[in-house]
Amino acid sequence: MRPNKYIKYILVLVLVSGLISIRLFEKKFFDDGLINFFEFSYQTEPLPTGDFFNVWIIDSFRFWLNSFLSIGILMVLFKEIKLMKFLFGLYFLSFLLISFIFFIAWKNYEAGNYLSLFYTRRLLIQPVLLFILLPALLYHQKNKS
Repeated sequence: MRPNKYIKYILVLVLVSGLISIRLFEKKFFDDGLINFFEFSYQTEPLPTGDFFNVWIIDSFRFWLNSFLSIGILMVLFKEIKLMKFLFGLYFLSFLLISFIFFIAWKNYEAGNYLSLFYTRRLLIQPVLLFILLPALLYHQKNKS
């Protein structure tokens, strides 16, 4: 293996470690009130008293942390400037769409009917796009060459 490949793998490992750290320390750094709610009382209790804007800001910050780490992983692996522009656009549009759906789910929440809010929030706080884009880009790269 060439030294560049070692650096590439180390960078990907560091970025993946960042994603794992965000998940491991979510209660410490990103406690928006919904973490404990969805663990214990989501089926019978109303949403915790709180401001949607505050929850959205915390979850948005987490989305963008995950996004920058995910884009970093994809950029280290594929090294294309056009791809980076596409990824930032895709992540931005995804953020707007998911945020809008999250707002609608928050406003229409009823105790016991939690799935739309739960899964929309999950899309916002987890690096789901990375898991979709990585195999798609690998497949595209394989077929391109």
